[in-house]
Amino acid sequence: MTIIELRNTFRDKLKFSTNECDFLYKVILKDLCELDPIKIALDPNFIVDKSSEKLILTSLDRISANYPIDYIINKKNFYGYDIYVNEDVLIPRPETEELVEWILDDNINITKTKKVIDLCSGSGCIGIAISKENNYMDVTVSDISEKALEVCNKNKINLDSSINVIKLDLNSKYSSQIKYDIIVSNPPYLSFSELDSIGENVKFEPDIALFAPRNNPLHFYEKIFEFALDNLNKKGQVYLEINPIYIEDFKQLLSRFKLNDVNFRDDFRAKKRLVKVSF
Repeated sequence: MTIIELRNTFRDKLKFSTNECDFLYKVILKDLCELDPIKIALDPNFIVDKSSEKLILTSLDRISANYPIDYIINKKNFYGYDIYVNEDVLIPRPETEELVEWILDDNINITKTKKVIDLCSGSGCIGIAISKENNYMDVTVSDISEKALEVCNKNKINLDSSINVIKLDLNSKYSSQIKYDIIVSNPPYLSFSELDSIGENVKFEPDIALFAPRNNPLHFYEKIFEFALDNLNKKGQVYLEINPIYIEDFKQLLSRFKLNDVNFRDDFRAKKRLVKVSF
């Protein structure tokens, strides 16, 4: 098939706008087939080789089934860095970039090293972005999932990052000789009651990284605060992404831990999704 015929096949099969279909097609051309999308305009009758054609049509079938394109190309840009992703980790989202930006803005003028730990790190995108953007940040990323840690290490190598990668189970007591100045986390925070309302493509992402325990949607925040009591330096900060649905329950949790120095921040969708807690 020609490159233009394949483009038209995308337009015919996908129930998206023409612009979105063309965007997806160009991503597949560039990232999977190493074909310059400019050929669509300059050489529309270019014959795509059989192996690339198969890749393109297989990808089309998967996109039609709501499979995330980021998993197809194993890549998601986060804070300017191409993060490797697969089905073992969440796909980084723009709301989480705002969490990174908050930390970096708060520490833009530091001249001494700060120790940072990213809990429930998944792909490692948060910790890698922080460490790459500020050389004074000594960052450790952690997760319970061995497969997620493999992705972290892959991103560490791919992006020439200085992060430390460790296995850490928040459900077990953890105490280290190292004390951290900053804790950051985007933990599992969806409830199973939200399952019907999330996008079809999200359902391909790992449950372990998406959902809190059924009986306690704030379980991991409780564990993070317990971790902070043992492992955070005095005057340290905890930066979190939270579920806006449970904002009142979250405030009660803060009260239970007697945490009063708290700042909430809306994300770009005007939802109260980010919080900084000073200990």
